[in-house]
Amino acid sequence: SWLAWSMCALSLVLAALSLLLLYLNYSHPGVPIWEFWAPNTLITVGFSIVGAVIAPRLPPNNPIGWMFCAIGLLIGVTHFSGEYAIYTLLAAPGSLPGGEAAAWMVSWVWVPAVGLSTFQFLLFPDGRLPSPRWRWFFWLSLLLTLVGTISLAFAAGVVQDIGDIYNPLGVEGLPNYGEPLQRLLFTLMLISAASLLMRLRRAVGVERQQIKWFAYAAAVTAS
Repeated sequence: SWLAWSMCALSLVLAALSLLLLYLNYSHPGVPIWEFWAPNTLITVGFSIVGAVIAPRLPPNNPIGWMFCAIGLLIGVTHFSGEYAIYTLLAAPGSLPGGEAAAWMVSWVWVPAVGLSTFQFLLFPDGRLPSPRWRWFFWLSLLLTLVGTISLAFAAGVVQDIGDIYNPLGVEGLPNYGEPLQRLLFTLMLISAASLLMRLRRAVGVERQQIKWFAYAAAVTAS
């Protein structure tokens, strides 16, 4: 319980600091504004609180609650790092340390967050796959998440979505597949979301209500 609520508290602090930096960045004309600040804030706050509430109440073999906590924290880190990098490298260069490190975090931290979202759809609500037929999809998603995380961490070129800021650890000649990878990962997430329909058809009682509420929240988030 203390670990879940500690992760939640850290996520909420990151969300608050991100909004403060967003305001500071907005006050500098010509500085790019991260277009995903609103969904990032909502996901950070919503997922972290839900995770802190349910993680201590689930059996140890059910990771759903911890996935909520982790997704909220990872998105919080991504949002804060992006706003921090924009502020320290573009809005007020040199005013705060660690701007390049923050830019590097933005380049890859979002990948495991999206990957965890795929696994969350796939394993909800009992922590098990809908059926053995989904096993290959689970391992394919895990492989693409790991490869995507490592490749973007060292890809050369501009870091996606935060303006004219280059990856400080980018290896020259290593291609940047940020946008294609983003489309691929979101496609995998949508496919895994379809597994909820399979569960819903055979679910009864409390499990059916859980899936209905989660599917409703997922549809709102996707919109």
